[in-house]
Amino acid sequence: MKDEKWTKSLEADCIAVACPMCHSNLDMQQKRMKSENGERLDLPILYFTQLIGLALGFSAKELALKKHFINPLPMLKDKGLA
Repeated sequence: MKDEKWTKSLEADCIAVACPMCHSNLDMQQKRMKSENGERLDLPILYFTQLIGLALGFSAKELALKKHFINPLPMLKDKGLA
């Protein structure tokens, strides 16, 4: 899959989605992508509404960020958002 190299080349911190199926596919399938390509991506996938919630001051717990397969908290803490 070439998408992970494209995303890395843009130095993306995360991917924001609106669709639950997109979220599930991108969040859950990264471990499988590692096994097929030998490269680990670990790119957090967040709903755009979760990003809006962070901007409005909601906590990571209120936004259920710990329920993601790829933990977004390290990236958010690095950005001063969690």
